[in-house]
Amino acid sequence: MQNILLGFKMSMAVIYTAIGVYLLTHPNFFEGISKEISFMLGVIFVLFGIFRGYRAWFIERNA
Repeated sequence: MQNILLGFKMSMAVIYTAIGVYLLTHPNFFEGISKEISFMLGVIFVLFGIFRGYRAWFIERNA
């Protein structure tokens, strides 16, 4: 059961990171949001994805 949860957590970390990278490379994706806000959202998503992946790995390593 733990491996299934780890796989889900890692998948979500990859998805968050991918969304962040997409927002960083396509700043005009949102019509009503400026490029600066899109850049900040991209950075936040990338950092959150890295954090989620690290936490999942850390919890699995210490379990």
